[in-house]
Amino acid sequence: MRGEARIFVHFLDGSDKRFIIPVYQRNYNWKIANCRQLFDDLVRLHRQERESHFFGSIVSSGLTGGKPSDLLIIDGQQRITTISLLFAAMVNILKKGVLTAETPNLCRKIEHKFLVDEYQTDQRKIRLKPVKNDREAFDRLIAGVETDFLTQSNITQNYYYFYRRIVEEQELTLDELYQATSRLTMIDIFLDESDSPQLIFESLNSTGLDLEESDKIRNYILMGLDTRLQEKYYEAYWNKIEEQTDFRVSSFVRDYLTMQQGKSPVLRQVYFTFKEYMEQRQLETEEILRDLLEYPSYYRRIIHASTGDKQTDSLLIRLRQLDLTTHYPFLLALFRYAAEVALPPDELVDILSTLESYVFRRLICELPASGLNKTFATLHADVLRLKRKPDSYSEVLKYLLTSKTASGAFPSDEEFLAAAFTRNIYTLSARNKAYLFDRLENGASAERVNVVEKLEDGMFSIEHIMPRTLTPLWKESLGTDYKRIHLEWLHTLPNLTVTGYNSKYSNRTFLEKRDMPDGFYDSGLRMNRKIASSYGQWTEKEMKQRREELATQLLSLWSWPVTTFTSASREKITFRLEDDIDLTGMKITGFSYATRPYPVTNWKELYRSVIKLVYQTEPVALIRMANNPEFPDICSEHKAGMEEVIEGIYLNTSASVKSKLKMLRLLFEECGLEKDLLEIQVVPSSL
Repeated sequence: MRGEARIFVHFLDGSDKRFIIPVYQRNYNWKIANCRQLFDDLVRLHRQERESHFFGSIVSSGLTGGKPSDLLIIDGQQRITTISLLFAAMVNILKKGVLTAETPNLCRKIEHKFLVDEYQTDQRKIRLKPVKNDREAFDRLIAGVETDFLTQSNITQNYYYFYRRIVEEQELTLDELYQATSRLTMIDIFLDESDSPQLIFESLNSTGLDLEESDKIRNYILMGLDTRLQEKYYEAYWNKIEEQTDFRVSSFVRDYLTMQQGKSPVLRQVYFTFKEYMEQRQLETEEILRDLLEYPSYYRRIIHASTGDKQTDSLLIRLRQLDLTTHYPFLLALFRYAAEVALPPDELVDILSTLESYVFRRLICELPASGLNKTFATLHADVLRLKRKPDSYSEVLKYLLTSKTASGAFPSDEEFLAAAFTRNIYTLSARNKAYLFDRLENGASAERVNVVEKLEDGMFSIEHIMPRTLTPLWKESLGTDYKRIHLEWLHTLPNLTVTGYNSKYSNRTFLEKRDMPDGFYDSGLRMNRKIASSYGQWTEKEMKQRREELATQLLSLWSWPVTTFTSASREKITFRLEDDIDLTGMKITGFSYATRPYPVTNWKELYRSVIKLVYQTEPVALIRMANNPEFPDICSEHKAGMEEVIEGIYLNTSASVKSKLKMLRLLFEECGLEKDLLEIQVVPSSL
């Protein structure tokens, strides 16, 4: 590896020199803000008469099978591309005569030193070769035919920024701007054949835009390959993955890993999780890509609700309205399975309906979202583990979800209704409120009012029938107990509806809201016409009556799934440390730590095993706890009733199960470990 400080434009200049962006690199993604910063730096460089400005580093290597002057850009494509866009804008401005330059032949100088090699024997004479999705946009800019520019490309938009700023602001003349670019300096790092591009790439600390996880993954998969294989695999696999996932590759890979491993990685750690996963499987590059490419088509159908089945797509849209993405790993596995076994559309609808009820009931009951992450990470595998040949997938799924407890629980009818009618519905997120009232208004009707869209664009708003500010007439109608009634009922579901005339209704009495022009009687919404036809006043009695009517509707729209699937041998329960579970009548059968299973037959065995596993990675924290008197169930010296589990560490293995679990929770907290690393399996002791 050789490195030297150079003038940036000297690096770009050179007879026959071409800059090849390998296909494993990310697409160009500097934003306008990055371009603005660069131009501001150039302006300051000129005005302050500074000799130079450091512009980062470029890492390059020779191109296998290419010409000696061809450079493969390992790192720095964002800078090279951005400067090229600036030069392209300057050239086109000069060619059109919008501005002129004092330097003779400045236009030709820039074009032929940095953008185009007119003596290149290849058909494409442009020096910079971006990756496929950027190349066409860049080439059209160089051609200079504005009607052909690809305006949706980030390449083109950044070019437009430079073009407009040069022409409209005129902070620098074209001559001054060129002189400023000539003072940008860089570190030119050239890799020898013995250098590892991947290791160097991982260790670089670029001053540019941070790489996305998908960029690192693409580099990891493609970087070490022969250039021809890189092109082949990029075209055959990676480019298709990007396009079919709408370029949400980082999120897609996280969902893919969650589906495969039964555990969701943190988004910022997806690259390292993927790398570890693939190295453990020891797959060849094409096997890796082929495996990944199995799923993007399903991913696209999920995120766009484009399966072709109307009911399925409606359910996918509704799940999206709930602001939910944690179910994607499950849906990826489900849709692939459905295609493999030709799952009937009505069963897929049944599965998604159950999913919708599960998610919404939990949302209303304010159960933790972390429970959904864990449930959906393993749900498909759990179904297949229990499902025998004649069993219906949807019935097994219903059984699993309704059997869950603690953080993964499926709220019962009683819990659901209690939460729905006592919680402050007004504090739900805007999207969740829109979803709720859209379902209440439309149900399964084919004659829909798009409540979600109208709430989002401000045409509709949430209306308090009994207003937030009580007038004397409202106080009189509510009676002497109006303060309590107002406090208890104001933001609850029975007192809420949707209208396009919120400001017009204001604090008017119920009868005025009902009977006025555009009032409830005249409303285009079913729920408002129902209120108008059912009630002659609005007191606590009417709100209780509407609560009963809504209860029936809620249990119909978000029903509790009844399943025929039962088997005593299938009553195994898996729980995690943060779950508050009643273990009365349960016996332990095993546990998993970091997804690896361990069979055990009693709680002492679990206790010893987990302590030893934690000690392997966090010995210092464990020793610190053993020497801290605040933790009486662990110590560093022998005491009565204590058992030496690890040399110099003693545990109270005779403690109750509850105390053991409490101690493990404290241990994980002290060691900074995620509690979902440990999963414990129990079954009823009668089995």
